Amino acid sequence: MKKSFKILALLLSLVMMLSVFAACDNGSGDGDKTGDEETTTTGSGETTVSGSESNNDSNSESDSNKGETTTKVEEVTEVMPDIDKKDYGAEFYLSVLNDTNPMDHYWVEESNNDVLSAALYDRQEKVKNYLGVEVLASMAGHFETYTEDLKTAVKNKSGGIDTLLTHVSSGVSGLITGAYLTPFGDLPGVDLDADYWNQDFMEALSVCDEYLLGFSDFNILYTYVIAYNVDLLAKYDDALNKSVYQMVDDYEWTLQQFIDIAKLGHIDNGSVEKSQYGLTGQLWVPWCGFLEACGVNLVEINDKGMYEISYMNDVYKERTQNIVTALTELAASKEVCVDYQSVTAPKVPFESGRALMTLTATINVDDYLNYDIDFGVLPYPTYDTNQKEYRSLQWGGYLAVPAFLEDEEMVGETLEMLSFFSEDVKTAYYQKLLGKQIADNPDDRRMLEIIWDSVCTDFGQTFDEISGNPLYMLPIVTSGTTSLTSFYEGRTNGGNKSIINFLKKVDKKY
Repeated sequence: MKKSFKILALLLSLVMMLSVFAACDNGSGDGDKTGDEETTTTGSGETTVSGSESNNDSNSESDSNKGETTTKVEEVTEVMPDIDKKDYGAEFYLSVLNDTNPMDHYWVEESNNDVLSAALYDRQEKVKNYLGVEVLASMAGHFETYTEDLKTAVKNKSGGIDTLLTHVSSGVSGLITGAYLTPFGDLPGVDLDADYWNQDFMEALSVCDEYLLGFSDFNILYTYVIAYNVDLLAKYDDALNKSVYQMVDDYEWTLQQFIDIAKLGHIDNGSVEKSQYGLTGQLWVPWCGFLEACGVNLVEINDKGMYEISYMNDVYKERTQNIVTALTELAASKEVCVDYQSVTAPKVPFESGRALMTLTATINVDDYLNYDIDFGVLPYPTYDTNQKEYRSLQWGGYLAVPAFLEDEEMVGETLEMLSFFSEDVKTAYYQKLLGKQIADNPDDRRMLEIIWDSVCTDFGQTFDEISGNPLYMLPIVTSGTTSLTSFYEGRTNGGNKSIINFLKKVDKKY
């Protein structure tokens, strides 16, 4: 997500105000600050003042070695959206594809002792108090049929669905070619420049210059992460020159580093039932995330302004080949215990304590809390140290607004406020995943923030039904008997033609 310039401005303003007050209290005596003082703001809500002299008070903790004073900023409030408080006296109906997006990650009937449900309920109450809108939700149905109610409501102009949470790909293209959606740019009250909307993400899925799919802080993050066993990894500290968290911070958490650690964690004790492995779990969808993470786009706009299958073009060909080769060799090595498309638990589940790492979805991380295992989380690695951004493949679907709405303004403003009030839900989500207070997990919380901020998607993933179903399976398919070249050649011509036809259909509708 884009950095919050509004919050930064508020913090800097607060620092300047504190400086003025301190100067008033101390007059022109020894407490005056010097002109070479610098001010920075940390992500934890702390303001650090560095200079030759600093004020000391009961709220400050000094480090004489660093010459810094840390002042705790109790609370910083995001600037409210430009929406007047009102009373619509209305209901907002959210339709949730539960196969992909569990409803209790987005809406609850009442609050209970669960930290996430309490935050969700509080968000609903805030929207109700500010707009007079009660948010209600229902299950949309199976992922192969979940769009039917929305289509019927649009055709009959009957309403009843104000927003749909979609699958990550199934059914999405049909909503667009059938003109069943309202562009987000047409919704009153929605400010796509606000920090809680991920406009870069939406731009990646824009069709014919329209944002037909939305993504904001309201979307509970469903992406694939690397979970690791803290106690097992500690045994290999001497073999690593720094912690894995520091590797991430220094952009040294690369594909090769991930593979090296996976191989490092293997101990052969004579049988699968007794041995330790560096990596375990199902490959399937988790395996597919490495392409996006390593900076390869499946489909993108070429220099002629046209979408085309891109993972084997002049820019990506060598990288794609190297990624697929490295992953294929890892999957075949004895150091790991992985399955491709098995729906059963792996032979050595991560919770057994005999695996150093596993690939898992964020919504499943808290399952490990049921076992006696200390775990941490990491983003997927970059391709190499030259890649200075992490990319986390999002798998939870998107916000889709029907083309027919009974009250367009109410829907737009409700979506805006739901997104605005989602910061506490995000924090509660982290706490639920980690099973501890966020303050007690500074490193893992930082990793989750990196993952959240680096969430991405791909035209070829979302519209796989029309671009050569399914391109994102490339690392899986090519690990078998199918070569990368034959996989590519078998999809390029037909896939590119399908993309052109898809865009022509959309262009006629919007």
